[in-house]
Amino acid sequence: MVFAALCARGAPKTDAVYHYLDPAGIDLTVLLPPPPDPGSSQERQDEAQVAAQVGARTSSALVRAQGASHRDVFFFAPSVGDEFTASRFPITAAFFKKIGSDVEKLTDAAKLHWDRPRPDGANKKRGSYPSGHAAFAAAAAIVLAELLPCKRDQIFRQARRFAENRIILGLHYPSDVAAGWTAGTVAAFAMTDNAAFKRDLAAAGVELRRVCPSGTAAP
Repeated sequence: MVFAALCARGAPKTDAVYHYLDPAGIDLTVLLPPPPDPGSSQERQDEAQVAAQVGARTSSALVRAQGASHRDVFFFAPSVGDEFTASRFPITAAFFKKIGSDVEKLTDAAKLHWDRPRPDGANKKRGSYPSGHAAFAAAAAIVLAELLPCKRDQIFRQARRFAENRIILGLHYPSDVAAGWTAGTVAAFAMTDNAAFKRDLAAAGVELRRVCPSGTAAP
């Protein structure tokens, strides 16, 4: 029912089934605080921060933020290395596509529940809270950092920038991004109990061994 409603509201196409998560066991509408009440001081603070970020951004910052907004694990290439591409790491690509699909469905269900309007001028149909991009950034960073411990610091710094770009672009409020980061963290740790996730994590670890020869998640 939820998936059908999301499709009707223009959600991007994603897998119809969960790969690593049990949606019955993770209810973001219970785990996350609700978004700020309309007209509250927190909402006004959110609006002011978006206005400040949008007003202060340069044309080059806007271009960079727009260019780094695709939810794909290979946006981490600046942190991992130029060789980090889907063609060179197809197992990793398939693994993170499933992670992204699960996280997207999970956050979209919460968006549908709260239906928070986007910041003024954001041409988006789906709700603003929580940020799906921030959720993906957090989940992907946690898993990728486990696979590539030698790149951990760079990965998390880049994930934070990726999430915060949503504010610079005027597409999300800071509270959306914070909630999305929490949602992605919850999702990533929930996945670790799934047998298929463990299997695919190990396979990706073998493939990524040449990036971090001194250690990955693979046995």
